Amino acid sequence: MQSKISKYLSQPAPVNERPWLSVLLCVGIVIFILAIFEPFNFKLNSLGQVWVLVGFAVLTMFVTTIAFVLFPKIFKRFYNPDKWTIGKSLLNNVFFLIIMGIGVVCYDYFIVMKQLPEYFPMGFLVDLFAALTIGIVPLSIITIITQNSALKRNLNSSKEINQILSERIKTSTKEDDLISLNGSTKESISIKPEDILYIESEGNYVNVHYRQGDKATYKQLRSTIKQMEESLKNYSMFIRCHRAFIVNINHISSTQGNAQGYQLTLSNVHQEIPVSRTYLKNLKDALH
Repeated sequence: MQSKISKYLSQPAPVNERPWLSVLLCVGIVIFILAIFEPFNFKLNSLGQVWVLVGFAVLTMFVTTIAFVLFPKIFKRFYNPDKWTIGKSLLNNVFFLIIMGIGVVCYDYFIVMKQLPEYFPMGFLVDLFAALTIGIVPLSIITIITQNSALKRNLNSSKEINQILSERIKTSTKEDDLISLNGSTKESISIKPEDILYIESEGNYVNVHYRQGDKATYKQLRSTIKQMEESLKNYSMFIRCHRAFIVNINHISSTQGNAQGYQLTLSNVHQEIPVSRTYLKNLKDALH
């Protein structure tokens, strides 16, 4: 059960590419909910309450700017688009709700209630609950918009790549051309470049997947994906498509896109090869 949860949380997640739009959307939704539905005893019946509403809007803008704009610029490694997962996305949303809750409590206690003793504990609990329930609404809408936008973009890119695949002329090598791939130990493999299907990084090792007759097999070498990329740089059919994968584009049969990204299907290979956004342009250029 734990491994299934871990596997699910480690799956790629679509990246929010329009953070400022998310900020404005959150502010608009909060204003709409408070002004129209007047939840949690909030009444928009005086000029003072209008200013309270303005204060909540400013607070929402401040918190969402931190969560969606500022933090991704400061903590670039954590928010790396190629390593963005469902788990990180959920963690970011939880963080947003926490700082939103803290902000609402401080704003209500110090500004609206003016530090009245009767604020605790009921007012404190109501504010936390309000921040949680109201905050979930814009988060859910932003998640849906981000997923639909990523799905549309990835489907269009996949369609474009499949069109290129149907029209391209495959590169070839000499029949007797062999390449030697070496690890840091005595392990090595000499193979025709066209027989290599893909190379996958696995910790301190790489798995070289290749054709042997009609079957696909692999050999493990103690090396890095960067070293393999250097060894294959003179062969135009090999392209880095992901931080952990090098693929022989001559064996690509199709590509698929969904909200999580792109996957390549190779001839006679069951595993789908991921394509990260960082390397997508390189793949397209190579196929052209």
